[in-house]
Amino acid sequence: MTQSGKRAERGGADVAGHAQLPAKALHAMTPARFGTACVLAGMGFALLARLGMGLSGTQGPGTFLSPFLVGWFGAKIGFWRAAAIQGGVVLMGAAIAIGQWRATRRRKSAASAEPPRMLQAPRATFLRTLERIVAAHNERPYNLILFDIDGFRILNDRHGPEACDDLLICVKRQLATALPENARLARFGSDEFLAFIPGMTCDEALSLAHEVVESVAGRRFDVGTGTLRTTMSAGLAAFPESAHNLRDAISQATSALQEAKSGGRGAVVAAQHNKNGLCRLGAEVESALGEHRVHPAYQPIIDLRTGRPVAEEGLARIVLPGGEILGADAFMNAATDLRLASRIDERLIEQTLDRCREQARRGDRRLRFINVSAALLQERDLLQQIAFTFTGCDILGDLTGSRNPLVVEITERELLRDPAAALHALQPLLDIGVRLAIDDFGSGYSSFLYLTSLPVSFLKVEMALLKTARASERARSILKGIKAIAQDLNILTIAEGIEDEELANIARDHGIDWGQGFYFGRPALEPAISVDISEKIA
Repeated sequence: MTQSGKRAERGGADVAGHAQLPAKALHAMTPARFGTACVLAGMGFALLARLGMGLSGTQGPGTFLSPFLVGWFGAKIGFWRAAAIQGGVVLMGAAIAIGQWRATRRRKSAASAEPPRMLQAPRATFLRTLERIVAAHNERPYNLILFDIDGFRILNDRHGPEACDDLLICVKRQLATALPENARLARFGSDEFLAFIPGMTCDEALSLAHEVVESVAGRRFDVGTGTLRTTMSAGLAAFPESAHNLRDAISQATSALQEAKSGGRGAVVAAQHNKNGLCRLGAEVESALGEHRVHPAYQPIIDLRTGRPVAEEGLARIVLPGGEILGADAFMNAATDLRLASRIDERLIEQTLDRCREQARRGDRRLRFINVSAALLQERDLLQQIAFTFTGCDILGDLTGSRNPLVVEITERELLRDPAAALHALQPLLDIGVRLAIDDFGSGYSSFLYLTSLPVSFLKVEMALLKTARASERARSILKGIKAIAQDLNILTIAEGIEDEELANIARDHGIDWGQGFYFGRPALEPAISVDISEKIA
């Protein structure tokens, strides 16, 4: 991306655009004013004719106008009155249409006139660009500033999506003019913008972030037919002062932004190395990834009719330096907020493929479930690489189509945000026969419609629904309904969270195909990893 303008040129384009608006509005309003005049003229003619005929009737024939002239004059005025009113209405309607057309053109022109460095590049593409820049500058210092519009959802609900789209364009343009020439800027989320600023100290970047936030708060932005004011919060991370590398800097900036937003509107926070809270947890996850301490713990999945293991699921675990094992519920939310979830997914998939390869050599063809995050769906290149790795393996290459043992799990709430986009992202895996499982089915977001369009092979029934079925007849009816629909669609059902024999019997009695939970087996690391942990503790 390239820079669009210098500091000395701030606001120049905006001022010129505002200066032209009155002239454009005048062109659009001229037909309306003329039409209004025509309507008023027609009404004046009608009033004059009425007055003339009234005077003729009261003063007698010939005293003001003769009856013949009155009739002739009235007919003519009636004709021109109707013509004037009709013409005026047409002209006013044309003026309104012209005004709307001009407004549409202005919005499209504004969108197409955005600076080159503000192009809507995908986040992954922007990150690759930054990685190349960082590598080329040989560990020179840089800063990342993550900006976020305060209360954007409220603005969207109050003013509508079109007005907020205009607001995003205006805010991007303001950020582009407020940042230095060598900065790089891109849309990084629904209402977030990431700025990469090389060659500044942390204090200088912090001062710049305050200036940018204040410049946004001090402006009124033209949106649709009105104006909007908004504020922004910002989180800053500096390399090497608070971050070890680019991805760490992004995590630190995200953590700082979360802290800034928790403190109110228009706040700016700089990340600090080894800071407590979300930032510290993010550093722990980052460290675990760098030191290869993220591993899958495998939990068996059992056929409820036969009691035979038919599959297993890889669940994320972090092994702490002291040997303690950290469960996914302790770090995945923070990893998602700090944009580390896709890297965890990548590590789990790599290790699951290695396990699948080794066990396939021994003839073990059980299915391998891998629970992926929504962040991985934005990494299409990574998904394509996974598909290539699978098909390129001498052992796994023949396990394609219906014989592919991999099953990708995605939660229902994430899938329903954009089913078409999720399907597009997963297509490289689906093309080689990887199957799709819906996790947390029945957790309150269910919409059976997507089952008609997505190639779903498994439904994992929400654990809470199964537990509720202990005492609720309605919950048991829902279980029967889910099983009936799945059976008609040739989809297998899996009950999660089976902790005792009673829950196993409930699931089996209601026709659920497979089961998973502590009753059948707890998640366990690979034996080699467990031995290594024991040796370190000893």
